[in-house]
Amino acid sequence: MTHCSCAWTLRSWPLGLLVGALLMGGCAPKQFGPAIAYHAERTGVTDATARHTTVSSYYRFNAVLLSDLDDAIEQPDKRVQRQMAMAVLRGASALSQSAAANEIARMSVKSRIALAAVAGVDASVATLQAQFAAMASVALELDLQYVGQSATLTSAARRGHVADIDLLATPELVERLHAIRSGIEDLPDDRGRAQRRFLLALAASWTTKGIEREEAKLSEKSVAKAQKLFHRVAVWRPAKTMERTLIERYAPIIGMEWPTNRTYDAGSDRIGGVRLARDGKKIEVHIDSAKPTLYTYTTVAKIGGERLQQLNYVWWFSERPAMADKDPVAGHIDGAMIRITLDDNDDPLFVESSLNCGCGYVIFVSDAVELAARRAWGPRLPDKRFAVEKHAVGKRDMVVIDTFDADASPAHPLVLAAAGYHEVCQVRFQTPESYNMLDMVEDVSYDLVHYDMLDRLPLGDGMGSMFGPDGLVHNAGRREGFLLAPTGMLSAGQPRKRGTQRIRWDDYVHDDPHLLEDTLRIPRLD
Repeated sequence: MTHCSCAWTLRSWPLGLLVGALLMGGCAPKQFGPAIAYHAERTGVTDATARHTTVSSYYRFNAVLLSDLDDAIEQPDKRVQRQMAMAVLRGASALSQSAAANEIARMSVKSRIALAAVAGVDASVATLQAQFAAMASVALELDLQYVGQSATLTSAARRGHVADIDLLATPELVERLHAIRSGIEDLPDDRGRAQRRFLLALAASWTTKGIEREEAKLSEKSVAKAQKLFHRVAVWRPAKTMERTLIERYAPIIGMEWPTNRTYDAGSDRIGGVRLARDGKKIEVHIDSAKPTLYTYTTVAKIGGERLQQLNYVWWFSERPAMADKDPVAGHIDGAMIRITLDDNDDPLFVESSLNCGCGYVIFVSDAVELAARRAWGPRLPDKRFAVEKHAVGKRDMVVIDTFDADASPAHPLVLAAAGYHEVCQVRFQTPESYNMLDMVEDVSYDLVHYDMLDRLPLGDGMGSMFGPDGLVHNAGRREGFLLAPTGMLSAGQPRKRGTQRIRWDDYVHDDPHLLEDTLRIPRLD
């Protein structure tokens, strides 16, 4: 094979700029790892959640790994730091392998043939995935040896098949960690933010005033949600009654407000499973209400030096209907989610909710946490409704909408949402009998599916993702995105992938493990 003569030096260029330059120049990299990033970018299948670092093409980072990396850098105990660094490298390698596997599966046949020529293997999806996994494993082993673990290299490494592995070469561990950290690419929403603000600066004042008007109504709207009466509801509950895992145990019962009269199709308020279709080169996203599905994943919250498990549940609707004349938020595909943070006894402490664009983020706090906050901090702060709330510095305050009692019953939480708007208004932990007191006009079961399946959906003869390389749901833009563009936000209101969501007017990253700790007055949880 004739290789392109242009140089591929990951350490010297930010990955996005380098890939862009290579694309414009028509030059593909000669090494297998970087070639994956090149062809993923070229065919529009890059996983926006798994962020590259310029130091190595065999490591990728999400919010938790990035936080763990920061913790490792700041760790003063060298022995502990070494252990933390090795854990971060293992996690970054595993994420790289899973992300690359999905990207390879979604690539065009032409790109896979090109990759096969670089690696000297056949062009099947499985072979290319195995090749990347093997290379990433060798790179990880070499780095672990450098960090201080006595490990035996694989036979591939001993045979010298590591020539294209981008080894980390900084002389000290802290320098190595800093190099990795400084090379991690921005989230999609942060790329080009300054340019968007500059180009639309003339409209910024008008947009800011609009945001402030919305913020002025926030407390009133929160109270209205907490006190909202749900007379008639359509209910979706988990199909399986077995509770072998925490994800199954806390799978929510979703009660959607079901008005007698609507100005829109009732189907817009029905939860469904995601499927894809292709219209020429355009990927179409559809929601099948005949197959109700909740998509789940776990994350980590860091509170008071502890790592607490979080259970995430995501559901989708076919439309966000227009709830007013020329409603800027209306558009194709909508969705919502809750995230439950558990204590060491697997009891709920917090329930967060937002729409899948990151809008409408609110927090529900357990009675136990609120009571402990009152004891620890005294009266609530001025203009706050709960003791656990606090004033943020330089950012928007978080909104606690209500408390819940999780001690009375281990039952699934009841999540009540507003029709049309799809925002979660109330969260209750009740006995199963109390659910039957609701006026249920529909009672439908749903399936639980891992969220990662949204990146591996059937599409024609192959596989596709619900999300583009920017993390946005395909072709689901909103007029709101144009109205808020002067703030620098990327396509505001458009649903997006986990890990790329920002909340409270883009002040916070939704998956930041320190989000709750940094924005609430949380007392000791023991």
